[in-house]
Amino acid sequence: MHHGARTTLHTLALGLAGGALFASLHLPLPWLLGALVFNMIGSFAGLKLGLSTYVRNPTLTVLGVTIGSALTPDLVGRAQDWWLTLAAMALFVVTASPLAIIYCRKVMGFDGVSATYAGIPGGLSEMIFTGGALGGDPRRIALAHASRLALILLLLPPAMRLVAGVDIAGARPGFSSWTTLPPLDAVLLLGCAVLGAFAARLVRLPNPFLLGPLILSVVVHLLSLTTAKPPNWLLDIIQLVVGAYVGAQFAHTRAADLLRILSLSSILTLLLLGWAGLFAWTSSQAMGFEFAAVLLAFVPGGIAEMSLIAVLLHIDPIFVAAHHIFRVLLIFTFSPMLAIWSRPYQSRNGKS
Repeated sequence: MHHGARTTLHTLALGLAGGALFASLHLPLPWLLGALVFNMIGSFAGLKLGLSTYVRNPTLTVLGVTIGSALTPDLVGRAQDWWLTLAAMALFVVTASPLAIIYCRKVMGFDGVSATYAGIPGGLSEMIFTGGALGGDPRRIALAHASRLALILLLLPPAMRLVAGVDIAGARPGFSSWTTLPPLDAVLLLGCAVLGAFAARLVRLPNPFLLGPLILSVVVHLLSLTTAKPPNWLLDIIQLVVGAYVGAQFAHTRAADLLRILSLSSILTLLLLGWAGLFAWTSSQAMGFEFAAVLLAFVPGGIAEMSLIAVLLHIDPIFVAAHHIFRVLLIFTFSPMLAIWSRPYQSRNGKS
């Protein structure tokens, strides 16, 4: 979805105002949640909001480089210990998806294809695009995912403090400031962002602007060509853009439709969160992993959003991103089959 420069500026300005207010009140993840809340309010007020891909895509590339920069040779040795949590993730997707699809169809009244792509705990952009291409209603799919993601982002800070003992009130990433980043490192990181995105688009990777730079950044850091990470202020900008983007998804929708989908989607989100929490707790106990990290890996938010929170909380973002990437790959493999499974209900209900 393309948005003009004026719409993008309004969305970012609203996000900046929200972020600044939340930061001045010392609220958790201020730039992410402030931008999200202010853009949701703006959407409800009927403002025309949205972000141009020219803003979204570069933001994803920087986030990809940031996540990749967390990989160390020591972490690679630990990856083989993740087999149980990855198996648990597969079980979570296989059990949660059909239940969520049935909920979207029976309770929310979506047609088969829309219910499939709205219910599956996958990435916002990917599900809207794929579901729309297969004949679903992209607006309904977008609203279901955006409301789920918004609720998760708003509930996660208090939940992390309550159940995992992680205090995120003053969460700041432990990154160097821009001034301490040597020119060669800056060029290397920029190269990861640009070349990674270009190569990923060439080979048609899903979510290329995030995954391409992430993979290249992993390679560069594994080869110890650099140990540098993007600076603090860039991370604040990423939070602002991600928050504004999710909040703006609610624009151009009638208030009655919005409230209905929001309330019903909130119930589904709470059910999914509870189910994810159960899987996370069980596998963290079995493997002796930190519960906070496993919870972030299982929460059905986006790769970008959950990895960003992991970075901000000093929780291993590679562990979190790896599980979310695995979840998205599973979903991409099985969602066409689920869409076919839900088709008979569509024709039976006489819905297109």
